[in-house]
Amino acid sequence: MYIGESVRIGLSEIRMHKMRSLLTMMGVIFGIAAVIATSAIGSGAAEELNRQLAALGTNTVRVRAVELRGADAMSASQKSPYGLTRADIDAIRAVVEPVTHVAALKKGDVPVFVDGKSIAAEIYGTSADLPGIVGYQMAANRFVSDLDNENAAQVCVIGDEIRRIAFPLEDPQGKTMMLAGQRYTVIGVLAPRSTGGETVIKVGNVDRNIYLPINTLFKRFGTGGDPRADKLEEIILKVGEDASLRETADLVGRILHRRHNGVQDYEIIVPEELIRQQQETGAILSNVLIFVAAISLLVGGIGIMNIMLATVTQRTREIGVRRALGATRNDILGQFIVESLIISLLGGVIGIGIGYGLAYTIGSYADWIVIVPPMAVLVSNAVAGGIGFVFGLYPSMKAARLDPIEALRTE
Repeated sequence: MYIGESVRIGLSEIRMHKMRSLLTMMGVIFGIAAVIATSAIGSGAAEELNRQLAALGTNTVRVRAVELRGADAMSASQKSPYGLTRADIDAIRAVVEPVTHVAALKKGDVPVFVDGKSIAAEIYGTSADLPGIVGYQMAANRFVSDLDNENAAQVCVIGDEIRRIAFPLEDPQGKTMMLAGQRYTVIGVLAPRSTGGETVIKVGNVDRNIYLPINTLFKRFGTGGDPRADKLEEIILKVGEDASLRETADLVGRILHRRHNGVQDYEIIVPEELIRQQQETGAILSNVLIFVAAISLLVGGIGIMNIMLATVTQRTREIGVRRALGATRNDILGQFIVESLIISLLGGVIGIGIGYGLAYTIGSYADWIVIVPPMAVLVSNAVAGGIGFVFGLYPSMKAARLDPIEALRTE
């Protein structure tokens, strides 16, 4: 018997028993759908973590100021009253050799106006090393330079969203922004980042940031000669490719512990470690879900076997007639294997469709990135076919071994 004829008969059997065929497919459908949805969400999570790492910078260690309260704040004011300062940067540079670049961040709470219109923005003072550490790209012109810092120049670099709000129809280069009544010249525009603050540590929306030379921020918006004017929100360190991030973080911690007299008014964060932990947790969860899906596929395969055995019993006389008309055992074997494969593959196709829908529904509802890997679709089809063949083999062999005479006697 030709394969085409076997497929035609198999499809005819499915059409004749639609509900039975659908129920037979359910285990395969749910199993394949679970595999596709899990793979899509897992791949999306991996892409999101890669995006976060790009946003936070590779091979970086972050030192963030911590605001103490109550008795801790009173004790800190006596032991280490100035918090995280630029003097800490000098101490780290002098001791920690793996550190190749350092950038400080100081936040300024000042109003911003362009042509008399108020602009909602985050103001940060920083240094020239920042783009190289966290991977900022320039859409136009340049970032603040060391010379800008030395001269405390009244210049600024704006994020993409600030550009669209403040200068929607013109080139912002050389334009003026008013910060707390002082004029600042735009010298560059950052390329869009769209981090949105949804990283393993909060970084805010870079597209809404305005960067000034840090010396300018201290000079124009500081507190005079008070050493607390040097207080920083964050120090970002970039280390060499061969350096251990954990060892570097531990060494930085020891330096700051000594300089701050044991006051824990800072925290040290290694973004790559946090991301790696999330990746490991996600991998464990994905494996558990895939294991559950595998159980569903196993149940689906057993269901296919049961229905095929029932079909063989139901069609015993048909098998006898076909054998009497010249069909060989291989013809009967092939016929029932093809029917089992059709049921399983149809279930796989339906499962893939449901898996796509489920993944994108979950992604839309939870605001997650969803990526369906082509390999997951190919593997799912192969698994569905394998289930149909393996679990359909025994019923097919049983049908092929029926004695034609005995089969013809069956009512």
